[in-house]
Order: sequence, then structure tokens, then C-alpha cells
Amino acid sequence: MVDYRAAGLVGRKWSYGKNDCYSLIKDFYKLLGIELPEFERPEDFRCCESIWLDQLPKHNFYEVNFDNRRPNDLLIFRLGTKTPMHAAILVSGEMILHQRGGAVSCTEHLSLYYVKHVDSVFRYGAKDRING
Repeated sequence: MVDYRAAGLVGRKWSYGKNDCYSLIKDFYKLLGIELPEFERPEDFRCCESIWLDQLPKHNFYEVNFDNRRPNDLLIFRLGTKTPMHAAILVSGEMILHQRGGAVSCTEHLSLYYVKHVDSVFRYGAKDRING
């Protein structure tokens, strides 16, 4: 299991384009030896097309069913935006690591609120057609 707490991924103050949900995801996957590219953030993330749905399939992520989620999967949420623009990492059981706007990065329970707003779940790597 990756030690994201020791790596300073919890408690980071939010700053769009510097310490946002993508920065957190990118830094988490780097701890797993996976390098994700940097890309330009939309000027207004509340009303643009989803960078997640556009970028993830281009970088070796594939969609899995919510019921088949497992640690290190990305949960993509629609939280008050036109398209799904927030992401969190399932770190264990029903705990997520994420960076919400205006807050510090944290782990918290995958509550019913978040479950209701999950748009999709993505996994990195080769497709596992039996379990995915």
C-alpha cells in the first residue's frame, strides 16, 4: 500500500492548477510509479467539458462498474458542475482521498452524498475483462 500520508498528500491547501484534485491524483499515482502528464486546466471548471472523461482514456485508464471498484481506482464526480469535474482515489474500503475546492486535501468516508454524485469509476492499466 502506498504511504500517501507520509508523502504529504493530506493537508495540502487547495489552489486551482497547483494543489487541486488533479494535482493530488497525479502525485498519488507517481508514488505508484505511474507518471501522468500535466495539462492545462479549463478557465472555469464549473461549465466546461469534463477533462477527466476526455483525458483518462488517453492515458491507460479504463472505466469499470461502480460495484467493482477497488483501492487505487479513480472515482469521478459531478459536484455542482455541468460535467464530471472532481476526482477522488479510493484508498481503502470505503475511504477516499481527495482535494475539494477551497479545502485541504483529506481522506474521508465515501458517504451517500458522494455515492449519489459518482459519474464513473476508472482504473489504471490493462483491462481485466473477468473482474473489471
